[in-house]
Amino acid sequence: MVNPIASEERLRRMKRRLRKKLYLGEFQEYAFELKATFKAPLDEPTLDALLDAFIDTVETRQLCFIGGFDPQWLDGTLVADQRYRSPSEDDRKAINDWLLARPEVASVETSELFDAHYGWE
Repeated sequence: MVNPIASEERLRRMKRRLRKKLYLGEFQEYAFELKATFKAPLDEPTLDALLDAFIDTVETRQLCFIGGFDPQWLDGTLVADQRYRSPSEDDRKAINDWLLARPEVASVETSELFDAHYGWE
């Protein structure tokens, strides 16, 4: 989806209510993508334990994980758990570092923060 506002001048002239409705300006929300691969396919109890710990870590940082998993990988997007909030660069780094510290995880890739409503490619 393409950002409906092409210029900063147009954004400044836009009423606050419309900026809020379109998630623009001070109401813009960010997200980041995450891809992790495991060293070996995980059995069900190990995968469940890893996912429980991962979700606890994500929720502690007041984020939501939207994605999927398999015995060999974990893939998704992380967003804030409240409207008009965004994950920070510290959140992105903390989740990345937490996964890398897990013995089951072989590699982790996290994207830069991007606009959660208009930044999808």
